[in-house]
Amino acid sequence: MKRYQLLRYGSNGYSGIAAVYTRLQKLGVCMSHESVVALHKICGQNFDADVLIWRDLLVEDMLQKQQQSSCQSHNTCTYSNESDTESNESSDSDEDSDENGTDTECDIEDDCRSEECESTSSCSEEDIMEKLKDNHSKSIDIECEDDDDEITGSQNDVSCNERTCMHDKDSSDSLTESCSGSSEATIDITHEQQDQLLDDSEVTTEDSDGAKRSHNLGYRICGDNIDKTVCSRYMRLDRKNNSLHYFHLFAVQSRVCIPRDEMHFTSMPDKTEIAATLLPSLNDDQILKENVAILVSRILTNNLKFFRLTFQELIQWHIKHPYYKEMSSKSLVVPLGILLKNENKASDMIGIVNHIHHYVPAVPDIQEQVLSTGETVDVDQTSLHTILFGGDQLTCARARSAIGNKLNSQTPHKRFMGIEPVIEDWHTKVNFLRVIWKYYYNPKSSAEHGTLFQLRNVIHRTNVVKDPMKNYNACDDFFVLVIESHIVALAMNILGMTNADQAPDSSILPDAHLLWMQPDDFRTNVLKMLTLRIVDELSLNFNNFVYKDTDDKVRQYSIQLSSLGCLYLEYSDAIREGDGNRVLRCWRYMLPIFASSGCKNYAIEAFNLLLQHDYILPPQEAGQLIWGRFINVKGQPGHNIPNDLHMEHLNRILKQSISGLGANKSANAMQRVAQALGAISPFLRNFDEECKISQLKGVHNRQKAEQDMKILLTELAPIVSLGHSRRHKTFTNPRDPLHMLSYSELNAWIEKHIT
Repeated sequence: MKRYQLLRYGSNGYSGIAAVYTRLQKLGVCMSHESVVALHKICGQNFDADVLIWRDLLVEDMLQKQQQSSCQSHNTCTYSNESDTESNESSDSDEDSDENGTDTECDIEDDCRSEECESTSSCSEEDIMEKLKDNHSKSIDIECEDDDDEITGSQNDVSCNERTCMHDKDSSDSLTESCSGSSEATIDITHEQQDQLLDDSEVTTEDSDGAKRSHNLGYRICGDNIDKTVCSRYMRLDRKNNSLHYFHLFAVQSRVCIPRDEMHFTSMPDKTEIAATLLPSLNDDQILKENVAILVSRILTNNLKFFRLTFQELIQWHIKHPYYKEMSSKSLVVPLGILLKNENKASDMIGIVNHIHHYVPAVPDIQEQVLSTGETVDVDQTSLHTILFGGDQLTCARARSAIGNKLNSQTPHKRFMGIEPVIEDWHTKVNFLRVIWKYYYNPKSSAEHGTLFQLRNVIHRTNVVKDPMKNYNACDDFFVLVIESHIVALAMNILGMTNADQAPDSSILPDAHLLWMQPDDFRTNVLKMLTLRIVDELSLNFNNFVYKDTDDKVRQYSIQLSSLGCLYLEYSDAIREGDGNRVLRCWRYMLPIFASSGCKNYAIEAFNLLLQHDYILPPQEAGQLIWGRFINVKGQPGHNIPNDLHMEHLNRILKQSISGLGANKSANAMQRVAQALGAISPFLRNFDEECKISQLKGVHNRQKAEQDMKILLTELAPIVSLGHSRRHKTFTNPRDPLHMLSYSELNAWIEKHIT
């Protein structure tokens, strides 16, 4: 009956009133409001149990490494005894040998060393979990008693000591019995049990595809503000509209296992050396051109009949990378509820970071130290594992400010050590499009052929606005179509084609109509030659770039727009494939773009991201920095999205759930809704599957734009061809932001920001 009640309630929060009748209203199932609230509390009681399991497993790894190091130190001490101790042991062994019949002192020393190592190993295997619980309960008790910035309004219904036991098997079993459902995780995951403890402290579980997933791969916590306005129907002086500003969190487990390597930079290199490594290299230019050539081949195959008939089966639809298989698997995501804190306030942001610090793996170590005055003091030498905290630019900047405000605190916990704020990709992608709009979109250019605003009016894209942030999806769809049209028009101009159904000119590509009969290797080389020739027309190279000041400013505008558009397409495709190396390379190109276009904050974030990966973070955390930036909700190749975009999806679902509360939009009710997100969704999914209720696939199929493409090709055909003394009235002297600053100016900018 509880499951039916949960379905009855969940339909209100997730799918609106119409879904109620689709699910259980026809069966006549209903329940009281008090029962809804009670069941809601049960579902959200242990909402962060999985994250606590991940945290404790990382702590267990840290303890085992300490045990191994201590065992090695004990072995060293036994072999380096002092001479007087050896003489005493020798005399004792002689007496023992006379009485017991032993021959040498080596047996005694070996026995001592073996007993010492055995005791250490037994402690690491048998008593490690008890020590782990004791250490965590001690550390959490200290935090709850001493920390002045402890969050009280957003705590769970359980106490601090109870939270340390959430990862126990009994609690997870009871939670599974009350909240059983599908193990598939799109915006949530169910509380999976610990199957077995391996020698290397890795716990594996079966996901929906049958693949085993390690639980101590590391994890990342992402957050963003969630704003909700509660309007009063009858406004009075004491009843006004209420604007709520809270903070929403979720955790995602890393899908890539990166070995820990203790060898990393202990000191920063010279500023000049750092500046040279953060900017794109010659190798980056070459790889970028090769990747863009693959993207160009896809565009030409989709829009030109000759390429579709000749090279269809040779197209590389997915650019693979070393972790392609892992990034094609489904992500494990745990919603962590909302905090009644506003990130715009400094005190609230400190509380948010303090709450996140509870999920940082820590091994407490309090040691006594004797001062010169003879006084004994306790020194906190707690070991912390770094956890990445992702968000948009504003969230990262405020998190760093909150951590900076606590640098003079006494303990590592109060200094918020172990939290590293990192920038995510979706908001960066939106800001990149805003930079392009800044230089190439102007409402005054409606009569200038080939400009973005003129092309917008030609195909009647009235939803494309001046600020892409206000309607990003419409601006993104329009911009991608324009870039594809530029590439197709440029290819048709190079190959001597007048329409999309025509074959290339025989003088440029001899026997083009017979090319489909050639071997695959030969056709692959021809395709690569054609695409690279098109890419060479663009100004993608950062190094050895020579600015050509031609009198054809119209074609120059088109080439610059296409170049930035290809970088935008490369960035988007790298995110879809979950390729961290390609995304990091795009960040190297966006650093000079943001620095030259006045986007100071995002330029600094690009600088921080590259510096974190190359110099600051250890190799394991640096790998998680670039490979943990994506979430795959489908478990299929090419379906990754940025973490902060998934955060926006969670915010949308949470707002829909809050709207279902009606007039009961209190702070406690909102917290209950947010904490139950991960438990309600599997019930709804299972019930809908059993009842054959159609669901949204979660995939936005891009509608074909063949007619729009034909109109754009007609407009761009004279634009991409060479002309003389052509100039736009609005864009008299276009210069792309990638090459606006010289190499020396960029080096000076980077050296200025290195502290």
